[in-house]
Amino acid sequence: MYYRGEVLDFVNMLLTDTAAPLMRSRLVFSSKIDVERLKAAVLSSAQIVPEIFAHYQADHNRFEVINQQVDDIVIEAQSPYSPENFDFNFKTGPQLRLFVIHHDQYDVLQAFMSHLLTDSVGFKEYLYLLSQAYNLDDLTGVTNERRLRSVMPELQRQFQRPNRHPELPLNTVKLPHYQGMNLRHVGHIMLTSKQFMRVRKVAKAQDVGISEAILAAYAKALQVLTGHTTITLPCPINFRHFAEEQPKTTRIANLTGAVYLNVKVDVDAPFSALVQHVHDLLTTERTQAAFLYRLTNLQKMNHTMPVTLMRKLTKRWLAQQPLTYTNFGVIDQEQLQFHGLTVVNCVFSGAFRNAPTMEIAASTFAGTCTLSFNSISSERDYQLGMKILENVQAQLLVWSQTAVVSETLDSVATNER
Repeated sequence: MYYRGEVLDFVNMLLTDTAAPLMRSRLVFSSKIDVERLKAAVLSSAQIVPEIFAHYQADHNRFEVINQQVDDIVIEAQSPYSPENFDFNFKTGPQLRLFVIHHDQYDVLQAFMSHLLTDSVGFKEYLYLLSQAYNLDDLTGVTNERRLRSVMPELQRQFQRPNRHPELPLNTVKLPHYQGMNLRHVGHIMLTSKQFMRVRKVAKAQDVGISEAILAAYAKALQVLTGHTTITLPCPINFRHFAEEQPKTTRIANLTGAVYLNVKVDVDAPFSALVQHVHDLLTTERTQAAFLYRLTNLQKMNHTMPVTLMRKLTKRWLAQQPLTYTNFGVIDQEQLQFHGLTVVNCVFSGAFRNAPTMEIAASTFAGTCTLSFNSISSERDYQLGMKILENVQAQLLVWSQTAVVSETLDSVATNER
């Protein structure tokens, strides 16, 4: 059985020619999961998202399901097994792998999903669907909407005159690259619930988004590392926000575009000014909607011309950005429940990128924000990535202290009255 690919599936295929386009999630349970019940849940979810069993045919931009062997997806292993270096190949195997890692008293579920099938938000939506199936919820009538054209009319209505500029990045910063044995690495740092609460508070006071603050901290960390004062970073735009919510409809699909922010880092300015600068840049880019002009042309080309020709035309302006960011947002604990189990911790991370490229991902669970990256790199490259994450964390924590200082001064002023 064949299932057509959408234009952004094709784009992700072009952007990930050299590495399996993986996304990763790690769920720690309070006790042991019922593996047979999990397998039944996978089969049940495949009635709604059959592409999880498919292999991707790049020459036709489509997914082909030959059979549904659940043991190809659900794999059991004993701790300390690490699945990161499993031989993932989404052009010959399924688009999803679930590794159940058994510990003495509890299990860990590591889920890997193909970026050819869905983006970060869709990955999260799939895990919600999987938990519903595991809980034996009634999924009758639930459908998965993968078509980009389902959101295009609303995008075109809101942005009637998109900027025709190709929105190519102006200044690409490259990280140092160190030789060594390349392995898959997973790096992450956390902002505790108390720390992240302060970050949210100061962001609200400044009327900016959390993603804008993280992007500003990312740009500042790169400026400190490389000396460059203009940093180009792509910022994700989730097209689901422009579509009406439909009952019993999931969007496990690639529905995320990007705008490019050319961030100018003033080394003498306070971090709050840099956050405001990123906020203003993003507002301008969204208003100009250059991403929609490019997206409209891609949509016209998809399934109207041979993939080989589309590849040639697209590669003229489509380039893999060395430094990217993705936001999984808040993980809904109410939706991510498995019967008889407590999810103690959950972390999402983005695509595995070959050094010296890097993608920072943000996800929030139980009030704790985790910043992470996945790399295919040497140990020294991995340590460099960790240094960047730690710098981002430090920038956000120092910024959040302005809320504490402000509260202290307000309190002093009040007491003196």
